[in-house]
Amino acid sequence: MNYLPTSHRLTYRLDIDRGRYIVIECEPGFCKVPRELIVEERRFNENIDAEFILRGPETKKKETGTGKRSARKITFFTGLQRTNYAGVYIGNVVTFGQGGSKVRNGVIVQFSTDAGRMTLRYFPAYYPFPKDRAAFVASVVGRGLL
Repeated sequence: MNYLPTSHRLTYRLDIDRGRYIVIECEPGFCKVPRELIVEERRFNENIDAEFILRGPETKKKETGTGKRSARKITFFTGLQRTNYAGVYIGNVVTFGQGGSKVRNGVIVQFSTDAGRMTLRYFPAYYPFPKDRAAFVASVVGRGLL
């Protein structure tokens, strides 16, 4: 893969006391990714093809509704799928564009070996098709973008 779309790099450190990653490096003015992120194991839905869930701290159920009809307010949420590289995962974050159309934004995440540091690369309005994902991740890793 020769072409890589525009992307943004953020670096986080793990705050063990709070159980979340806190941003330590980010491009000035870039605000599409929360400054605090929570990583948790996928537990509930077997239909989600992901090893981990990466979400913003504001993701929670709304007070209106109960049971299956209760709604969630989601500010940042993706499942992370394992890649061919140790500690590197791929996912996508859905946002809404003009007229309410869904926009898939790709993310590639790399965890340090002790999980104390996380690097996230965000690709606005770009997420590769399944057959292209391995080459896409290889290109990002190969160019040292994580």
